Amino acid sequence: MGTTVTITVVAASEPAAGPALDAAFAEVAAMERMFSSYRTDSDLSRLNALAGQGPQPVPAPFAELVAAARDTAALTGGAFNPMLGPAIKLWGIPENPAVPDAAALDALRPLLDPAGITVDVAGARVTLARPGMALGLGGIAKGFTADRVQALLRGMGVGAGIVAVAGDIRVWGTRPDGTPWRIGVRDPDGGHKPRARLALTAGAVSTSGDYERFFELDGVRYHHILDPRTLFPARGVRSVTVLAPTGTRADGLATALFVMGVADGLALVETLPGVEALYIAENGAVTTSAGWPGT
Repeated sequence: MGTTVTITVVAASEPAAGPALDAAFAEVAAMERMFSSYRTDSDLSRLNALAGQGPQPVPAPFAELVAAARDTAALTGGAFNPMLGPAIKLWGIPENPAVPDAAALDALRPLLDPAGITVDVAGARVTLARPGMALGLGGIAKGFTADRVQALLRGMGVGAGIVAVAGDIRVWGTRPDGTPWRIGVRDPDGGHKPRARLALTAGAVSTSGDYERFFELDGVRYHHILDPRTLFPARGVRSVTVLAPTGTRADGLATALFVMGVADGLALVETLPGVEALYIAENGAVTTSAGWPGT
């Protein structure tokens, strides 16, 4: 999935932790085989190649994630859009970056409607309505993967740990000394001191920012988080960090809230139980939701 995964578990000894960690990384590999846009043999790539050809069988977790992505799109009024694949490909960030012609982007709009997704979770089938449509799950798959790994480890009796899939983190339990896990919110400008800190024993944290996948042209920074309304990088925000009960929810919302901006994003957050958010704006200002628990 084009990123780094770190898994930490609390166990009596390193040998005792070994089988659990092996199983956890095997689960990460299984998720990558499903969701990676970097692999031509992934289930995602296969589905996209068969767009417009009717319902396609997929692994059960794939169908579950597509349903979650579709629901997140509806919840956020389309600010999260899993059908931006063709537009993302045109931008080519970070491998072959270029500023696309606005007319070329507009020509893609019929392929970008989330209503083009049909998912049958019970039957494990997904349909992309039109040829040329391309599902993109990069804004939610990492959080889903963290959830899957956490559930696997808990099922194996691991009582505490952290699963970090890049900026998508799932925690449970406490450190060996009984204290909460400490998580810092990164400074978008690269400073060594976190802009905020969290102390958690449960839940998920996800950050979406403009500072990892981007390029600059004529003094303008173009990052990878596209606004579905303009099909250009969303503006006004450097990063959004979301605290939620699950990684899937946190990851999808972090992408959407970045696009929505501070006012609209926090208005949505205040309606969602168990969800809090911290914004860092382009001018460096930090704004949080009412219940943000940072220390």
